[in-house]
Amino acid sequence: MTTALHYSLHTSPAPLRVGNEDAPGRATLRITMANPGPDPVTCGTIALTLPTGDGREALTATPETITAHTDDVGWSAEHRGDGVFHMRPASPGTQLKPGARLVVTLAGVAVNRTVGTVTLGVSEGAVEGDGPGGLLRRGASDALRLAKAAPNAMLEDFRPDRVVVPNGETVTLTWKCEVGPDYEIFYGDQRRPVNGFIDAGGNGSWTSPALTTATAFMLLGSTERDGVPVTYGLTTAVTVDMPDLEVGDLEANGTVRLFGQAQEVDWGTESEPRSYVADTDGLITGYIKTTLDGAPAHLNVFVTPPNLRRQKFATQSWDARGGTDNQEASLFVPVPRGSAVRVVRKGDENFTAALTWFPFGTGPLREPPS
Repeated sequence: MTTALHYSLHTSPAPLRVGNEDAPGRATLRITMANPGPDPVTCGTIALTLPTGDGREALTATPETITAHTDDVGWSAEHRGDGVFHMRPASPGTQLKPGARLVVTLAGVAVNRTVGTVTLGVSEGAVEGDGPGGLLRRGASDALRLAKAAPNAMLEDFRPDRVVVPNGETVTLTWKCEVGPDYEIFYGDQRRPVNGFIDAGGNGSWTSPALTTATAFMLLGSTERDGVPVTYGLTTAVTVDMPDLEVGDLEANGTVRLFGQAQEVDWGTESEPRSYVADTDGLITGYIKTTLDGAPAHLNVFVTPPNLRRQKFATQSWDARGGTDNQEASLFVPVPRGSAVRVVRKGDENFTAALTWFPFGTGPLREPPS
């Protein structure tokens, strides 16, 4: 059965290290429980089970040293014995809204001395009865996997200097490692050897290229131990503010904006046209209207996209049948990013006109540098 909440696990130190005779392994575990939406989740008791013992599949032989707390005063966390921890809301039936999260911290974990992989069990229970917190019943279950590394793991502490950056800026990634193995950083469809960015003390530092989308990085170290190939990797990620997007199907639960800030465009005359440059894709829309029955008013917009010839979009306000009613004509002009735009109008004084720039991205329709 799948769980209603999403669970993620982070450790300090990362990676988790086993103890030895000289120094016991000490660690802190942080479990984040989040509601991925789109509906609220009614919460009962959530049970987290840590495998205990001395083996490779156990985390600790002394679960009694562990203390637990949450980052929300409306929730409690307690050790029920044998590595089983219960998290429950103070008010039965409390709901986690879509996007809400709760962090549970398990401190004072004495990691055993055996390298291996640990599976932490998670189960969700419903609220029943009238007692505080209700009763735990069997419900959906999940598992979190956690590796225990040797005390002399070849790679650790891989992190960016910023986790959120503006579009087009870089981050500097740092790490600590053994000197000797081969190290590479992977991101997107790129890979970069980084041994040349590691000093004699095993401190690595590498600056990324400009980032335009949320980017995951993986640092991979490869070597041999006792004739056996060994590969070890760590990952991290950086979020970009106002990212570039390339998507297929798109679903949005919030507000989606198609256009940026609209801008009124000044029109020129036959003898003095107005010129602009488009820094982003967008549209020009407008109209021209006259009350004269025999004197049309013309509105022309010329667009020259990069590496293409000029295109003309024109309209005129005039009814060939004559008459004194207002005659109006509209104009709709697509403008690719980087295009040169030229606006010209011609007509007697008895007309009105307006042009508006609607950018798909950000940035005005600006006048070119003189």
